[in-house]
Amino acid sequence: MASMEAPPQAAAQDRDYKLMKEAVCEAYRAVDRGDGGPFGAVIVRDDAVLVSCHNLVRKNTDPSAHAEVTAIRQACRRLGKVDLSDCEIFASCEPCPMCIALIRASKIKKVVYGAKAEAAVAAGFDASIPEAFVEYYRKSGIEIRQVQGEAARIADKVFEKPWEIPGEAMQRRRTGGGWFEKAKGMVIRCLWN
Repeated sequence: MASMEAPPQAAAQDRDYKLMKEAVCEAYRAVDRGDGGPFGAVIVRDDAVLVSCHNLVRKNTDPSAHAEVTAIRQACRRLGKVDLSDCEIFASCEPCPMCIALIRASKIKKVVYGAKAEAAVAAGFDASIPEAFVEYYRKSGIEIRQVQGEAARIADKVFEKPWEIPGEAMQRRRTGGGWFEKAKGMVIRCLWN
């Protein structure tokens, strides 16, 4: 009798999709609540979600309160330790150098991200990753990979339209080689809840 279990690759893609969907919902939640930019992160331990967080830069008036940082802080408090080597992090967008440094310091073993940093940059966010850091990522000892298929599509979709953040929204305009931010935009709610 043949087993009805999904092939390992399909099961991994289903897991990636489920966890990325939660990170993406956090990204939408960040903007919907006016807490920060559209970035979300989920920390997983033993295949269970330990914490699910979003960007709190504006809410906390803290430029370091990226989704990944917020998630790591909450996970450390919840577990009562700073060693998260038995955890993975799923981020809606490729982590910036600051977040990768904290991921490394907390010893998280694996990073799975949705959208490439270039998608956030194209949407007007300062999320570029200097070329020097790309080599650092490779040598960090952390498994870092982008999701594939539908999980990547829903993460990219976050950056397809400008965002309205209460009191200051952004709209891109190409001006003389740089991006210009201007108040105007729209709020998109997570449709997957």
